[in-house]
Amino acid sequence: MINKIRNITHFLLIILAPIYVAAEAGQVLLVIGSDTAIWDGMTTSRYHCTYNPELYTNPADNAYTVMDMDFRNQMKDSYGTPMKLTWWMMAGNIFRYATNTNVPIPNIMTMYLMKKYHGDVVEQAGDELSLHYHTFKWSDYNEDGLWYWNQAQNFEECRSDFDVTLSQFLLEEQIFPVSFRSGWHYMDNEWQAYLNDLLPYSMHNAYPSKKTHDTEPTDNIIDWSQAPSEFVPYHPSADNYQIPGNTAGWNLRSAHLNSVRYKNLMDTVFSAAAKGRDQVACFWGHLPENDFKSNLVAMDSLAHAMEDKYPDVKFRYCTAVEAMQRWQNSQDSTEPELNISQLGSGEETYFEISVSEDIFQPQPYVAAKNIYEEYFKISCQSTGPNNWETAQPVNINTLAKIGVAVCDSMGNQTLEIQGYLPDDQYIDNEDEQFSIEKGIWSNYTAAPWESWGNNSQITPLEEGETSRARWSFTIKESRKYNIFYRVPPFSNQVENFYYIIKNGTEVDTVEGNYPVRFDQWNYLKTMELDSNQGSYIEMKAIGPGRMAVDAVKITPLVKDHDLQAGQKVLNPGNVSIDDTTSLSLELSNQGIKELVISDLDSKNGYIFHNLNLPDTIPAMGDSNLDLKFYSKQMGEIQDTLIITSNDPHKPQFRVPLIANVENYFTILDNGDSSHYKESGDWSTSVAQAYGPSSRYSWLDSESGNYAIFETELKYEGVYDILEIVPETENASQQALYILKIAGVTIDTTIINQNEGSGNWVKIWRQYLPANEKIAIKIQDDISQNVALRADAVKFQLIQQVSVNRENEFVEKFELDQNYPNPFNATTTISYTLPEASQTRMVIYNSLGQKVAQPVNKFQQSGHYQIKWRPQNLSSGLYIYKLSTDKFSKTKKMLLIK
Repeated sequence: MINKIRNITHFLLIILAPIYVAAEAGQVLLVIGSDTAIWDGMTTSRYHCTYNPELYTNPADNAYTVMDMDFRNQMKDSYGTPMKLTWWMMAGNIFRYATNTNVPIPNIMTMYLMKKYHGDVVEQAGDELSLHYHTFKWSDYNEDGLWYWNQAQNFEECRSDFDVTLSQFLLEEQIFPVSFRSGWHYMDNEWQAYLNDLLPYSMHNAYPSKKTHDTEPTDNIIDWSQAPSEFVPYHPSADNYQIPGNTAGWNLRSAHLNSVRYKNLMDTVFSAAAKGRDQVACFWGHLPENDFKSNLVAMDSLAHAMEDKYPDVKFRYCTAVEAMQRWQNSQDSTEPELNISQLGSGEETYFEISVSEDIFQPQPYVAAKNIYEEYFKISCQSTGPNNWETAQPVNINTLAKIGVAVCDSMGNQTLEIQGYLPDDQYIDNEDEQFSIEKGIWSNYTAAPWESWGNNSQITPLEEGETSRARWSFTIKESRKYNIFYRVPPFSNQVENFYYIIKNGTEVDTVEGNYPVRFDQWNYLKTMELDSNQGSYIEMKAIGPGRMAVDAVKITPLVKDHDLQAGQKVLNPGNVSIDDTTSLSLELSNQGIKELVISDLDSKNGYIFHNLNLPDTIPAMGDSNLDLKFYSKQMGEIQDTLIITSNDPHKPQFRVPLIANVENYFTILDNGDSSHYKESGDWSTSVAQAYGPSSRYSWLDSESGNYAIFETELKYEGVYDILEIVPETENASQQALYILKIAGVTIDTTIINQNEGSGNWVKIWRQYLPANEKIAIKIQDDISQNVALRADAVKFQLIQQVSVNRENEFVEKFELDQNYPNPFNATTTISYTLPEASQTRMVIYNSLGQKVAQPVNKFQQSGHYQIKWRPQNLSSGLYIYKLSTDKFSKTKKMLLIK
């Protein structure tokens, strides 16, 4: 197939275009790469995402396909070298707060998975591994109460997260970027300036792109309209990242693979080289894209077609760093020699760093990790040529590891990592250290993110029958360790199971703790483990029932007290000014001693609790903290919950709160059975725009299905009534929405549920009474083969009824909604005249018959009210109409006897 595509491309380009021959042609250095994330499970509307790793783990998915050397060997450059790929692996922000426990560190899971499953091919093919970063910011910039992972408005909002991500890449995956690509092609002067202090080669010039995006979630807000159009590296200006200047770093024009295919960019590159100027072209795609493989084939075909068209031009597949080194004609391939040593022997220590030559960075990048699993950057100060000392002290008693990254101006890099504690050990059922000791076991495949590795093992047990599985391990350093296990979700669990831990001659048995937390790390025991001993962890299950096993974790990161929160931010979202909102904060103690909470404080006074203090969280235990939020002030409210405890590292643990307090409103969700009911055949969808789920009914000719949201409102007044359904393309285009008050239909409208889906869509602005049953019925008896959807509706108070209007300034004709409405004996109708007018008010029944005329006279400008008491009229809908020479308006009211 590759040869067939290549031959066709060659034929067309050679026939249709003249041959250009240059006297001294330049070379073409092709950097083919991928901005590599996981899209399956990513959503910008959810703070904590759960990612599906199959992109890397499934042999039928893209990673295995393009990491096949037989595939790569079919695509060779002018020198016979197979295509190399540069992998800019995405990390940070939206990944940092993922819920995945099937990887050691969620933030850097893409790099971990690529190395674990494809690291051998990366090395064999000569690929490059580096970083790709999006400036995601969990925010509500337009203050509409809906929070998203928006594109940050500037880099400074993400700087601290960027440093954490760099530090985790360095310390856990031994990767520090030398080449780099920003996400969304976003860049600003501050970020480029920071990159110029960290790494030499940026490859995100996206000339001529210039885009804005004001609707949240915001993304792809970029401007490269002033950047060079050539595929020639340049030093960006300190004052304008787009244009050439004199900063230390380099930037390079890049283009998506589809642009190369359809905008003739490969010809642009080769024709420039034919004129004698060396070219460096960065062409990239996304590994999850369906056409990623075919685009690589197309790149190779286009390059060879250009090679035929411009026979003096040779092209070479290079990694990003290799291409820049070749373009600079560098003969320097020597990595700097790096030394790091500890200064002094006290508890608070510093480090000295020396390098054998001048480096690109103003100072080495120094990262550290402590036993609390915190990652942080340490700044340095110069002490002489190519010598530095760290500027902040590090507590040596809590230090787990420290790492340093340097590179010279040619991108030759050296990394040095010193461990003060052993790394965590993870042993999976697929590893050689795992063995079945007794029983009948089989592979158990849960959801891809619910097992460590590709699967788990499960055993069925009869009454009294036993099964055993074992994880063997060796400890490198004798010390205290925490031991954990995890299992995927499964049903029909045995009631009796045990974990037997053997270290040398010591044997300990831990009874399985119920309830087992599926897809989470369950604590077993803290033990002093001896190095070089034959050790194992064995699970013994006793029937009846089933038992699954997956992985164990052995970590030296043992703390006496360690307070952690399940949520990094308390975010109740939109809150009504008159409502007290309940919140639940998940707290855990990751220490091996009891943690005592002595005080809870709200910095700004919006957060309340009823916890009896002091309160305790047991060793390696957890607790739910029930909180209340209340505000008399509207707008964006920020507060901080301050938790004081005996955690020595975080004696005052802070959890920020952000809420958007609005005028009175109420939201009815499909998951609330007290406010939602339905008729017919409905199903739950995990697609959601509000709440954890939504409902849908697949329509056919005989469906007759409907859903009803109903409530009673606190205040009488004018409301915006809005609906929301998940973002969709297959929903009803003719959904009938019916508004009822006290069982009587007030209004109807047709809504195309696809238009504005995923956001709140206004249905009506209506006067609504207080303390009467308000219902919205949704149905579609016309459409077929589409989904009628129900997720949530919202009643937003716009204006409360004002009885006294004597002092208001009259600007225009107005007819207000009557109140109360519905009414029993008497109702009040208010209206405004900005000028003297002959005024008539007529009341009609639902058949259009005149039943009353309470006003028919000349009136001066001003505010007026009439009280109407219907005589001998039945319950039902009535229409009242106000008319002058310049104004006419009608409204509806409901009489209930």
